[in-house]
Amino acid sequence: MVRLDHVEGVEVNLGSWEVTEEFVRDYLNAVGDGLPVYFHHGLVPPVALAARALGSLLEHLELPPGAIHSLQEIETIRPVPFGQEIIGTAVLGRPKRRAGMEFITTGFTLEDREGRQSLAAKSTVLVVDPSTVSSPRGGKGEHARSGLPAAKVKENLGGRTLPAVLKTITQEQLDAYARVSGDLNPLHLDAGFAATTQFGGIIAHGMLTLAFISEMMAAAFDRAWLETGVLKVRFKGAAYPGDQVQTRGRVTQDAASSGVRQAACAVGLINRATGQELITGTASFRG
Repeated sequence: MVRLDHVEGVEVNLGSWEVTEEFVRDYLNAVGDGLPVYFHHGLVPPVALAARALGSLLEHLELPPGAIHSLQEIETIRPVPFGQEIIGTAVLGRPKRRAGMEFITTGFTLEDREGRQSLAAKSTVLVVDPSTVSSPRGGKGEHARSGLPAAKVKENLGGRTLPAVLKTITQEQLDAYARVSGDLNPLHLDAGFAATTQFGGIIAHGMLTLAFISEMMAAAFDRAWLETGVLKVRFKGAAYPGDQVQTRGRVTQDAASSGVRQAACAVGLINRATGQELITGTASFRG
């Protein structure tokens, strides 16, 4: 295991694995994505690949069990078909400390057996010093337990909006996602442990909720998203079991140059009951 205080510049071999159709089905079932587009084209969702890489890293990195996802970037360089063998590598960045918090950024590279890069990703994990966080006050719906400032989604977004994806978070879903991704952080699985954190209870995996935004993009843009999709997001709030969440997306750019379409969207995820922003960021693709 790589210790948290000895990570800068460390390169971690994540191993190799075959991205089977069975894995894709298990992943899609865990995130509740029933779109046929993946099987129609035989292509793996890019967020599924990033989730698998992150889960592999967690097997090598000795993080405190309450560490949480802060930022995520994913760039699809080459689409991955069912059955392809993938080789993963991660490079750990220098931890940055601020006000009792520590941020660790890791870059991922996924390649095929011929050395052709398929996906590049960057994950930032936040480790909070418990002594700097006030005790949770409990009670479903109390925003204070998230440890994050309240933020409401802005209206009047303008531009063409994308059809929303609605999901209700369940503990069964978190359990299934943990199994398929390898992310076994007790913050998502152990009610007793989660109650002692600044969140006051179990919360959903960030990559699970990000899958909802990827589903929205796949539904709107089909194969182009699976072949060239890029995501850059910030996790701003937590989703709890029982919460209903909704994606938001609007097209900010959609143009063609030399026969190549380039499109960009502002994307996000909100808690439907409170309007709190849980994820904000951008998504883009070519094709």
